[in-house]
Amino acid sequence: MKVKVYKNLTKDCLSVMDYKTRKVIRHCYGDHRKHGDHIRLENASFWVSQKTRDRVVREKKKYVHAFVIGDWIDNWTLKEQFEQVFYDPYKHNNFYVEGGKNNPKIDVSADWRGVVHLVRDTIDDKLKVWRAIL
Repeated sequence: MKVKVYKNLTKDCLSVMDYKTRKVIRHCYGDHRKHGDHIRLENASFWVSQKTRDRVVREKKKYVHAFVIGDWIDNWTLKEQFEQVFYDPYKHNNFYVEGGKNNPKIDVSADWRGVVHLVRDTIDDKLKVWRAIL
């Protein structure tokens, strides 16, 4: 099933929307008290609405505008290597990965497609996004 996943900042969890209908099909995925802590998306991509991002920065309010879009996979085996992906509308226009000293932030290309895991870290209890290293 193709879905759009976003971090629900108000509830500190992941919300999953049906890609076609835009209806939320699961609130608070990643709340380990209610659901599992892990979503795997294949053929995934990262998407930011620049118009809404500009509004977030201008008004300093929270609006849903950044998603991971892909095919939700229920049964899978972890076999890839991953790198953490970040997003902060006040610091960067797009999703990014941490680079080295000379290039601290590297944009995730809009053309990138692959496997993405959205998880709640068991150590610091924060929601994190990981993409497969191709």
